Amino acid sequence: MMELLLFPPVLRGFISLLVAGLCFPLTGVFILRLNLLNLRFMLMHGVMLAGAVALSASLDPLFCAVGINLFLVLLVAVMSRRSEISTGGLTTFFMVISVGVAMILIYKNKIPVQDTMNLLWGSIFALTPQDLYLLLAFCFVILLFVLRGYRQISAVLIDPETARTAGVNEPLIFYLIMIITGITIAFAMRLVGALLLDALVLLPAMTAVSFSKSLKSMFLTASISGLLYSLGGFLLALYADLPVSSGVILVAGVCFGITYLTRLIYEKYK
Repeated sequence: MMELLLFPPVLRGFISLLVAGLCFPLTGVFILRLNLLNLRFMLMHGVMLAGAVALSASLDPLFCAVGINLFLVLLVAVMSRRSEISTGGLTTFFMVISVGVAMILIYKNKIPVQDTMNLLWGSIFALTPQDLYLLLAFCFVILLFVLRGYRQISAVLIDPETARTAGVNEPLIFYLIMIITGITIAFAMRLVGALLLDALVLLPAMTAVSFSKSLKSMFLTASISGLLYSLGGFLLALYADLPVSSGVILVAGVCFGITYLTRLIYEKYK
């Protein structure tokens, strides 16, 4: 089975999945702590729109996804500060608009159903060397952001109001978190698809939130969990001849279920 790693597309996918599994759950911690679930839904639909644009115009889907997600994030950030519409209302509006435009593009350009389904399932074996280098660079940026800005980030994640009064540039940290979230969703969809990206981003973070008592241990547990889920999912997919995205979500789902039950039992009998 391991001889498959001798094939460059498989090796690129393996490396990409492990690196993403290590770093993307850090974004999942941002999403859970700041309750950015609506933003995440909007970004997922933004990536679907990007896929439709890329298929219609024969553009690079990753660049389209990153560009459209950054545009949506900046639009929501600016409008939420300058209007009375809530961030939740804005993200819901742009989510609906994104999927509507995506469906129009797919219909008008007669994009094949199989190509459309690929938007939803992704494929780590379709990554190009350029995709891998961009992913490695972006993951390095995530790690650098968390390590260098840990004190300011933790203040914002714990209580944004208190962080602002304590002198932390809360709007800047919040905008950076939104931008990182947007790019993370774009890369995650390219790796495992729109429907399963939560296995790579949120489930490791949810596991960490269940067991961690400090923000530092939460980040650490989320990263380790993501790495193990990705490795286990990749090996399961090769062994059982499954799509890698399905393997990752199976392993992540089972592990999260076990940790959740373990916590319930511990709290009942402690």
